[in-house]
Amino acid sequence: MPCYNDGEYITDAVASVFGQSYTNIELIVIDDGSDDPKTVSILEELEKQGNVKLLHTERLRPAGARNAGIEIATGKYILPVDADDLIEPCYIERAVQVMEEKENIGIVYCHADLFGEKSGPWELPEYSLRSMLLDNVIFVTALFRKEDWESVGGFRTNMEHGMEDYDFWLSLLELGREVEQLPETFFHYRIKPRSRTTKFQESAAVVQETYRNIYLQHPRLYEKYKDEYAIILRDALIEQLFLNRAYQESLGILERLRKNPFLKYWIKKFILK
Repeated sequence: MPCYNDGEYITDAVASVFGQSYTNIELIVIDDGSDDPKTVSILEELEKQGNVKLLHTERLRPAGARNAGIEIATGKYILPVDADDLIEPCYIERAVQVMEEKENIGIVYCHADLFGEKSGPWELPEYSLRSMLLDNVIFVTALFRKEDWESVGGFRTNMEHGMEDYDFWLSLLELGREVEQLPETFFHYRIKPRSRTTKFQESAAVVQETYRNIYLQHPRLYEKYKDEYAIILRDALIEQLFLNRAYQESLGILERLRKNPFLKYWIKKFILK
């Protein structure tokens, strides 16, 4: 559990881990250079309780902090949980059960919802290799084997703007690992006004550079599925063209409606506010 100045939320995150029906858990909290006094105090109290291993790092950022924690972990399986998120009580038990029963499975995750600034189901596409070649559909709070983490060299720390989880999952797929998604909602992802994700989504150039790097970092995977990947990209482009056309047509209709004196006020008030 990496933590950088998330003292406001981490107590609840820790409680959700220790509230698991699966009790053979080692919780490692990585204080990644927190300088917020409240956070520092809360982390000190957690360490005093004796059931949390507290590791101090100096702004390694999420990927580096996770790697540092996983490096000293003694367990067979790893589940990253961010300090502002929550997991349901039976998530780990159900995920471990899948891993124990199916040796070919290398990633187990679940359905998720959002809370905080935005709430409701997290509408991610269903997992498929096709969807993963195009974009990430697996959040970081998914169970995997430590030995697989070691085999691929951990999370890449050169992902300056994020998406290191996507890169990591592709690395596990390159090992031949398969994925299983539990049908229940066991993960709750907190939406904050400002976060690393919101910053990432603000710049098209940053997004393009990040996805380009991910592609270049997995030449074997994309070479193996190059024909399928080309079809996926063309399908995605066509879909975006049709969505853009529908959007432009709706704007045209809206503009015509705005010329109606009676409707102009209501459109301005409730649609274009």
